[in-house]
Amino acid sequence: MKRFTLFTFCLGLALSVVQTSATVQAQTPAETQSKKSIGLIDMAHLFKEYKKFADKRDTLRNEIKGSDEQAKAMAEKLKTMQVQLKSGTFAEGSDEFNQLEANLITGATQFEAYKKTQQQRFLRSESKVYKEIYLEVIEVVGTYANYYNYDVIVRFNRSTVSETDSAQDLITNMNKQVVWHNQGIDITDQVLKFLNDRYQPVAKTATAPATGAPLK
Repeated sequence: MKRFTLFTFCLGLALSVVQTSATVQAQTPAETQSKKSIGLIDMAHLFKEYKKFADKRDTLRNEIKGSDEQAKAMAEKLKTMQVQLKSGTFAEGSDEFNQLEANLITGATQFEAYKKTQQQRFLRSESKVYKEIYLEVIEVVGTYANYYNYDVIVRFNRSTVSETDSAQDLITNMNKQVVWHNQGIDITDQVLKFLNDRYQPVAKTATAPATGAPLK
C-alpha cells in the first residue's frame, strides 16, 4: 500500500513538471518578457531637448517680436501726437487741437486693445504648442511602456544635488519624491531620441512603430 502511494505521488509530480514545462514553452515572447512595474521620465528635460518643441517656440518668439515692433510703432505715433498737442502748435479749443486730441484718445484705445489681443493670442498659441507636444510625448511613452511591459511611467527630475550650489535648487532637489532609482528604468533618453529622429526632415515620412518594433 505504501509502495503504491509513493509511486502515485512520484507519477503525479512528474506529470506536473511536464505540464508546467509545456506551458512555459507555449508562452509568447511578450508573455515571457520580464515585467517592469515602474518607469521614470524627466518631462522637463525632454521638452527642453526636443527639437520640434524648440522650433515651434522659436516660431512663436518671432511672431511675438513682430507684434512688439508693431506695438512700438503705434506707441511712437502716439508719443508724437502727444508732443504735438502740448507744443502749442494748435490753440487749445481750436478745431485742429480738438481733432488731434480725439485722434490721440482713439489711438491710445486702439493701442491698449492691440496689446491685450496680442497677449491673449500668444498665450493661446503657446498653450496649443505645449498641448501638441505633450500629447505626442504621451503617445510615444505609451508605445514604449506597452512594448517593454511597464505598468506605470512616473514623472521625475533627474538633476541631482551635486549639480547645483543654489540654496533654493538644493532644497528642491532634496525634496524630490524619487530619492534613488535604478538607471535602467529612466526612459527619458530613449523617448527623446525617438522623437528627435522622427522629427528630422529625412525621417518625417517614416511611420512610427505601433506595436512591433521597440524604441531603442
